[in-house]
Amino acid sequence: MPTTIPILDAACMANGTDQERAEFGDKFLKGMVEHGFVKLVNHTVPMPVVEDTFSQIKKFFKLPFDVKKPTINDPKKGQQRGWSPPGEEKTWWLESNTGDVESPQFGDNKESFDCGDPNDKHFPNQWPAEFALPGYQKTMDQFYYDCGQLCVDLLDIMAKQMQVDPKLFSSRCTNEASTIRINHFPPVSRDILESGQVSRIWPHNDFGIISLVFPDRTGGLEYEDRQNPGTFIPMPYNGDDEVVVIVSETMQRWTNGLVRAGLHRVTKPVDMVGDRVPERWSLVYFCKADRHVNVGPLEEFVSREEEPVYEDLTALEYQSMRNAVHYPEPTAAPVAVAG
Repeated sequence: MPTTIPILDAACMANGTDQERAEFGDKFLKGMVEHGFVKLVNHTVPMPVVEDTFSQIKKFFKLPFDVKKPTINDPKKGQQRGWSPPGEEKTWWLESNTGDVESPQFGDNKESFDCGDPNDKHFPNQWPAEFALPGYQKTMDQFYYDCGQLCVDLLDIMAKQMQVDPKLFSSRCTNEASTIRINHFPPVSRDILESGQVSRIWPHNDFGIISLVFPDRTGGLEYEDRQNPGTFIPMPYNGDDEVVVIVSETMQRWTNGLVRAGLHRVTKPVDMVGDRVPERWSLVYFCKADRHVNVGPLEEFVSREEEPVYEDLTALEYQSMRNAVHYPEPTAAPVAVAG
């Protein structure tokens, strides 16, 4: 039987009893360790904020090319900021390259927009002009803060259930380096996705501590079945009020491999008919360690009988190293995508 990730009611995080929160924490940690994924309903990010954010991102990607162009992301920097035109990112290089391909030839059928802490001076956000998209920046800022608080609460729950200092993880994450990533997957021919040369997003792990993925009614997000490595299971859509929590690589490194990152991808919906893969949107929050923080194994997870599996690096060094993998060459001049 395919593995099914747990769906947990997170209402107790805000107003539950001690026993309810303990039961939730136990199930949450178990799901993260066993699957790398947990789906939450009744979480603490307000639905009006999620709905407004989805509305704004759809407006952004429909802006004219000349309006988006000033916000283009520079892939040579250590953090993504602004608009990444179609095909710029190549996630195939993260997990799919076995070493026998020397030059990039496997693209991502998407465009994206990244923003971070509103007060980030090292990697400032790049916004479209306010007159072109009124309220966009304000909406993203509110979504950023709400998601950041949920992540901090979930990290504290994980640490407490692991019987270490409840602030072990969150003390290393003030969300100064966390980011919002929004993806637009334009309609595409089924033949193109089935050619093996292009994917919406290739199998990959996220780089941060944990990620929040808010649902799109159009399917395509799939997670690896750990009982059958290399087999991917469609992530079901159950309602607008859910969020998928994904273990990311920094958590795997901190715990010396105890809590493994969840491998996932985006492809065509499993139940689609016809020759045209429908348009899709994705709204993601990457919770990341502060840039100066060591993302090597924490001493709480390395016993006297074992060696650390991962080397010591700062979070910024690690992010920059991983970014360089999926931006393997200077990109060509961006092209406009028909809406």
